[in-house]
Amino acid sequence: MTFMLMLVRQTRHRAKHMQFSMGIRNYSGLLGRRLRRLVGVVLVTAIASLSLASSLSAKNAIRKVNKEAQEQYERLFVLANTEFTLLHEIAHVIIWEKNPPIFGREEDAADTIAVMAQMMLPADPKAGGEIRKLQAVADGWKLEWQLVQEDDLENAYWDLHSLEIQRYYNIACLVYGADPENRTDIVTAAQLPTDRAEWCHEEYALAKRAMDWLMTKLTDSPVGAFTSQHANVTVSYARNTTLEGEKLDTWLRESGIAERLAEALMRRFDLPRDIEISFESCPFPNAAWDVKTAKIQFCHALLNRFLYLARELSRERNESADNSVWKAAAHTTTSGKPGNSSTINARSPR
Repeated sequence: MTFMLMLVRQTRHRAKHMQFSMGIRNYSGLLGRRLRRLVGVVLVTAIASLSLASSLSAKNAIRKVNKEAQEQYERLFVLANTEFTLLHEIAHVIIWEKNPPIFGREEDAADTIAVMAQMMLPADPKAGGEIRKLQAVADGWKLEWQLVQEDDLENAYWDLHSLEIQRYYNIACLVYGADPENRTDIVTAAQLPTDRAEWCHEEYALAKRAMDWLMTKLTDSPVGAFTSQHANVTVSYARNTTLEGEKLDTWLRESGIAERLAEALMRRFDLPRDIEISFESCPFPNAAWDVKTAKIQFCHALLNRFLYLARELSRERNESADNSVWKAAAHTTTSGKPGNSSTINARSPR
């Protein structure tokens, strides 16, 4: 009996011990599962955080690249249109001060001289070359035409200047006509109608002959020669207080466009009087040659207008597939024949 009681007690004791041990093991298993689950959550969170950080870093890098590309295009557009406008006004200076024979309207002649001169100027590789520069000018006129149509404004058929859309096609035709064999893509990109495109090489040839005459017959001294009797062509800058005026001023001054063109005009042509190119504040986005004061006035508001147009063009291209970029073969030349193009230089080629 005693033995049986002891056996029962031992059995109960072992049962309690087993229950206690099982409890510990169950608790340990539960704790382990929770711990593993917690570690898993931490790892997933860490991986997600790293992935998010990497994604944000990549997006920031893309934004930085896009922002830099956008600013480069804006600078190209503003300076290309500034150069064209200055050349257009310089053409007026030559017409009024040197009296060459002009057929047709003076404004059309000034446009042609400006386009031809822009093609003859040494191209800046950093600016994308002459074609990209001239497309920026043409696109500016095309957008101005589109804005006129959107605002339902009256078309100024009576104006001294050609309509904006005509100026666009005139530039496109001369650029294509300079080298039709290597610039066939421009016909499609510029949406130049076949009826016009097939005569562009003739238009360019006529303009080239006139430009060659202008650059030889009206030059009173050998290219590069300079004497104290030459009239001065000076450039002045008033502080640009318009919105983003400081940036525009920096671009303009750093480019040296106005100074180079002033020196080229002074050295190429024996002008009868001093000429001033003045960048100044005026109420309208305009540039003009004033015969009475012998001054080319270039309004700060026009620089701001160019910047606005550049941003509008960028927005339009971002919203649609861009197949409108003018392209040419790598070996293209201004005249279409190597070694047969004149250049407009200041003291020395750039």
